[in-house]
Amino acid sequence: MLLPRVLADNQIFKTQPLSSNCNAILQRRKHILVGISPFNSRFSEAYIYKLIGWAVRSFDAVSVLLAGREAANLLEALGTPRGKADAKVRKEVSRNRRFAQRALSEHGAEPQAIHTFSDFGEQAAYRSLREEVEALFHDQPAFRNACLSMSHTALLGRARGVNQVLEAVHEEMLELAVQYVLAELPLFLGGADILGIEETLLAYHQPWKLGELIAGGAFPLQMRPNQGYLLVSEPHQVLQQV
Repeated sequence: MLLPRVLADNQIFKTQPLSSNCNAILQRRKHILVGISPFNSRFSEAYIYKLIGWAVRSFDAVSVLLAGREAANLLEALGTPRGKADAKVRKEVSRNRRFAQRALSEHGAEPQAIHTFSDFGEQAAYRSLREEVEALFHDQPAFRNACLSMSHTALLGRARGVNQVLEAVHEEMLELAVQYVLAELPLFLGGADILGIEETLLAYHQPWKLGELIAGGAFPLQMRPNQGYLLVSEPHQVLQQV
């Protein structure tokens, strides 16, 4: 259950930690990992500049998390040929990276502090968490269904974004798209250990139903004590569960 919202110090963004431990990490304000999604109109250059500016003023250190190559699975599930899907993702992530680097640099932060899911494929902490996630996905139907439900929502959202009419979402589509969720989850569970830092908050602009279930103890999967999740929104923003 998300804790009550707190208006950010500079009155630009509201912060809502996912749990009491997330709130404790927030109060220390040592590090924030800002999540930026591909193919999301919210992440314009102006919004990224404002968001990263707020993060730099509010935390001792800031990093940015971009999508990895698994984002192409979402496009492929909606019918885009794999090669074209890969090219679209590279172009979009490059755009996100360019905007983030500029914002980090102009706000006085480290412009190279940008990561994608795919950067950690061979990293020990990431691999350990990914194996834990995938084992649970295959062994526990409730967790599997929660991951597939998140992918279903993502597919519908992407289809709406390109005015594509989906008559049905098939199991094969979900199995393909869910790889994005499975790739992101290790950063949600233990991003600090993956980055090799003391503690961090993964920040995003929408509630995350799967994350709430994990934090609430619905599955035998836990966020590490030095890892938190923070909902960051503008005062006028209408929040939607994903």
